[in-house]
Amino acid sequence: DRIKIARKGKGDEINLSIQYILNCGADVAGSCHGGWHTGVYQLIKDKGYVPYETCQIYTACSAESTEGFCAHVDTTCSAANTCRTCNTFSIMGGACTEVRNI
Repeated sequence: DRIKIARKGKGDEINLSIQYILNCGADVAGSCHGGWHTGVYQLIKDKGYVPYETCQIYTACSAESTEGFCAHVDTTCSAANTCRTCNTFSIMGGACTEVRNI
């Protein structure tokens, strides 16, 4: 929304990955239970990017989340938890693979 406002509503939609921020910026940005916008800016400054939401969809789970399926979700800051593509065909194993060039 801030990007759209800054661009005065022009251009393509840009949706950044909130889940990436939870996975890789919890120490500065916060968690599913709250956070700080200044921490998100710090994460962007430190890492240099936030991938698009299509790289890492929002699952509403962070490292301290234990409710529902979150206890079974890997929220570590890894290459696969930064940007991934998944093959959902069972004949091919249904595996997810990291995307390195984002």
